[in-house]
Amino acid sequence: MRRVALLLLFSVSTLDSQTAHTVSHRLGIAAAAPLPSVKIPQTTLRALEKNFDDRLLTLDPSDPVDMLGGTRALYIPDYGTIFTTELNLAVAPGFTPFGNNLYTPEFKARLHQRKAAHVPKLEEAMKEMVRLSATKLPMSDDQKIIYAIRLRYFPLEDSSGLPAQIVMRADKKSALNGDIKTEVE
Repeated sequence: MRRVALLLLFSVSTLDSQTAHTVSHRLGIAAAAPLPSVKIPQTTLRALEKNFDDRLLTLDPSDPVDMLGGTRALYIPDYGTIFTTELNLAVAPGFTPFGNNLYTPEFKARLHQRKAAHVPKLEEAMKEMVRLSATKLPMSDDQKIIYAIRLRYFPLEDSSGLPAQIVMRADKKSALNGDIKTEVE
């Protein structure tokens, strides 16, 4: 009897989903509904990447951030879409082998102030991008949208009180409603 049930279940599973549902319903076998397969076009991901890069580059036109590479998006089926990038909160000279006389205590304090002023602007831009992505991505309402930014600092600068990374996350439905979770490390 068990062998017959397994054979019957196997034969039902090889049918198309509508026929399998009908047969399994008539036989009293519970069948899971097939999940729709979502395919995010690469052009959509690239457009959102570029949009985020443009927003970051124009975050503060009088004091730009230093992008350390472009935004990268990855769609993970049955989970959602993740956007990541890396940046320095303000453009500052690097270090040279000829000495680092520029990094005086006053310079470090001004640089710290500039970077701290960019954090709220960055968080607002990230929230806007999560909301925008929710309108553009053809995903189900329960799939996630995540924007993560890793922030870099020079070894000699004062990074106290500044985040190492900022992550914004929401499922699509929550993002459309403006309910976006922020994690600052």
